[in-house]
Amino acid sequence: MLWLLLCLLPLGGSSRIGTLDVAPGPKDSHELAFDVNTRPQIYYCRSPNMEDFTCWWHPLVNLTDGEDVTYTLIYSKDKGPSHECPDYVSGGSNSCHFDSSHTSIWKIYCMKVTAMAGSRNYTSQEHCLDVAEIVETEAPANLSYRLTDTGGDEMGHNVLLSWTYPVPEDLRYGWITLVYELQYQRVTEPDSWKVKHPLREPQVELLGLRVGDYAVRVRCRSHNSGLWSKWSSTLLMSIPHRAPTGKVLVLVLVVGVGVVALLVVAFGLIPQSRRIILMVGRERFSESSCFQPPLRGRVVGAVAEAERPRLPSPQPLGPAPPWESEGIHWPAERHRFSSVS
Repeated sequence: MLWLLLCLLPLGGSSRIGTLDVAPGPKDSHELAFDVNTRPQIYYCRSPNMEDFTCWWHPLVNLTDGEDVTYTLIYSKDKGPSHECPDYVSGGSNSCHFDSSHTSIWKIYCMKVTAMAGSRNYTSQEHCLDVAEIVETEAPANLSYRLTDTGGDEMGHNVLLSWTYPVPEDLRYGWITLVYELQYQRVTEPDSWKVKHPLREPQVELLGLRVGDYAVRVRCRSHNSGLWSKWSSTLLMSIPHRAPTGKVLVLVLVVGVGVVALLVVAFGLIPQSRRIILMVGRERFSESSCFQPPLRGRVVGAVAEAERPRLPSPQPLGPAPPWESEGIHWPAERHRFSSVS
């Protein structure tokens, strides 16, 4: 029994020691916070068009007053040779800008920032990226709307919304295919955004909107990137009251029938007025003709035919044949043959 206890004591001691070594202590988190505050950190990289990009870093925060510090960014592509940042100015302070001549698509960039303060150097952790994955587009602009229906308030109203991309030259090479997301809500119902996504075209038609005021905004991103742009300026859209479709149709029919009836009456009165004028004119002419003497040389109707002189019947120029003078009538055939002879 004593021998068994002596064998178990070393095992228990070693187990306790192992537990103390593995358990994390507050010293680890303190060292992590100390590491972040005492060296620069690359926190954001953005490409607006896959043709150039910029990266920014947080500067040192543990510098003494008046201590000068210089930052140097070193990068490599696909684990190739190292190069220094080509432009420290275009992106502002604590940044590095890569223009189109230093930007390659579908290649992995790995970079580090070193802060040189006096005789001490502080280097950030390595930051790697793919340009296609850091594309962050500009916010859409010129958001506008137009009512597209003529219906009434019962069925709701249709609205066509459209917008533009503020930098169209970024899209000219076809590297970026934009995807849009539109949100709208009633002004009287805040924090109740309705979403239209994904949209491939810079326009969308909303159907069946109730009368009232709406807030609308839109944003976009590249199809290959998950980074959304900032929201566009919020558009205040107002849907006015309109007469229902049935009432408008009835009003149009009534007006149309009334116009047709007026035209029929108007065109019916014009011939009758002409007929009355002609009848009155004839009566006045007949009354005036009774008091005028008859005109010589002008006879109307059958009187003219009776008084017209008749011409005498034509008389033969030579003497009549002997058989006609004696009253002899030859047969028709004899007469025909004699005529031929």
